[in-house]
Amino acid sequence: MNARRLIVVFVLLFMFFLAIYTWNERTSKLDKISTNIGIEVVGAVVRSVTYVSTTVSDFWNNYISLVGVNEENQKLKEELFNLKRELASAKEDKAELERLRKLLSIDYAVDWKAEGVRILAWRLGANDYFESFVLSKGFFSGSKVGTPIVNADGLIGRVLKAGPYTSIALLLTDSGSSVSVITEKGRVPGIVQGNGHNQLLSMRFVKKSEDVRVGELVLTSGLDLSFPKGIPVGEIVSVEESSNFMLEIQVKPLVNFEKLEEVLFLQNPFEHILPEGSPVYSPKPHSIFSPMATPYLVQDKEGDIEKAFDEQANVNGAN
Repeated sequence: MNARRLIVVFVLLFMFFLAIYTWNERTSKLDKISTNIGIEVVGAVVRSVTYVSTTVSDFWNNYISLVGVNEENQKLKEELFNLKRELASAKEDKAELERLRKLLSIDYAVDWKAEGVRILAWRLGANDYFESFVLSKGFFSGSKVGTPIVNADGLIGRVLKAGPYTSIALLLTDSGSSVSVITEKGRVPGIVQGNGHNQLLSMRFVKKSEDVRVGELVLTSGLDLSFPKGIPVGEIVSVEESSNFMLEIQVKPLVNFEKLEEVLFLQNPFEHILPEGSPVYSPKPHSIFSPMATPYLVQDKEGDIEKAFDEQANVNGAN
């Protein structure tokens, strides 16, 4: 029974195949259908392979490009950093050039030789008690104790100590600094003394009868030959009568001490005829009748400066 069914099925299938074959030979329909199916199958496979290949290729190319962009970006950053550094250096050089040109434009006495010098540090070491800074030149470059220090704005101070290649400057504002001065218009003499950091200067020993006005400039008098005559020191900002027969005069320095970078030494041409000069550091007198009332007449004897250092350190320590 099963064998007969298989034979019948086989015969039917064979006859169906012959019919389909005969029909295809006449119409070619099956060839077209099979061709189209094959083409679509091949196309689908090719498209899939192409898509995968393109995706992988694009990813790889983008990755390589990104690596290249990162490297280029890093190089650009380095170039930008170098350019900014060069620009900053150029700006600093320009600013320094302008300051040096301003220094060179100072009209000082012809006999006083000027020497440019840089400021290395402020209030360093044992000199921290004083209004002082360290300079880049010493006595091998013409710096000596008492050498005046100026810039384009006016008087800054004097050399307090001089080593071979480095000096210590005492600023005009230090309480131990004193300068013989004269007013610009009234030609009234006096002594300008410092009062400490960021404080106004005091012009002392001026009689009440003298004509001193607010806004008038105060200049170095040059009487003791420690400074050239006519260097601007400051501007008078207040004039008041005191209980004694003297005026109390406040002077604002012309120099901005907070922004100093380069200064000038003025080498004294009279050193060879001045065996002893006025002391650089003079403790402030307590009264006008004190022996220190005229500090420019007090001579700089050995040990006086060190003693004054100790006194000033004790005063500042107490404050």
